[in-house]
Amino acid sequence: MVRELSKVHHAQHLGSDIYSLWLISPKITKLAKPGQFIQVQTSESYDPFLCRPISIADVKTNQLRIIFRVRGKGTILLKEKNHGDTIYLLGPLGKPATLVNGKQVILCAGGVGIAPLLFLAKELSKKNKLHLYFGAKNKSELVLRNEFNPLCEKIFLTTEDGSIGHKGFITDLFPRAVGFNPDILYAAGPLGMLQEIKSKIKYQKLKTGKLYGFLEERMGCGCGICFGCAVKKKDNSFSRVCTDGPVFDLNEIEL
Repeated sequence: MVRELSKVHHAQHLGSDIYSLWLISPKITKLAKPGQFIQVQTSESYDPFLCRPISIADVKTNQLRIIFRVRGKGTILLKEKNHGDTIYLLGPLGKPATLVNGKQVILCAGGVGIAPLLFLAKELSKKNKLHLYFGAKNKSELVLRNEFNPLCEKIFLTTEDGSIGHKGFITDLFPRAVGFNPDILYAAGPLGMLQEIKSKIKYQKLKTGKLYGFLEERMGCGCGICFGCAVKKKDNSFSRVCTDGPVFDLNEIEL
């Protein structure tokens, strides 16, 4: 990992309270792989004191992309960044997602959980067949969905208010994949969504039994020192989301 002073190349309001930043960061971009994240220093002062962990949503040439929802002081500061503004980044952090070849893959996203799946989908689509299940509160929060059109054979959409797609939750539809026998599943979104998928799906019907989830936890250091992001495993040991994740086999941890 490296600490790099990055410049904002392009800032965009995607919808609702969700924003996108393309950041010029050649050193981190060169090392980044799907599933990894960066720590973003949102202010030049010590307020807020901690950096914000944000998934790497995409990369191109010497730039990386982050997608974030405004939740507090740090992300309020971040959404105000414009072209030419500078931000300190630390990364790439975490273990890359496990990649597969020649498989039938389901991607399942809830809200801004779609962000890390874009980088992953661009890599997986080269040698696999993909189906995307994507749910959000309303149509304006189904960000990035058009960017998945060339990557996925089928896309299933849900909104809680029924403004587009099925009215309800993405787990209501899952898995509705006719003629598609998935080998593996990657899910990213709220903890409740991950819990519902894990309890609803009979894993023995999946060829490999693999169900990977992108976990979100509050972080201090982001590099394994503080143990503030530990999650419990089924064998009663603990893993750190920042160094052992953020992508985990959900059959191996307690949600």
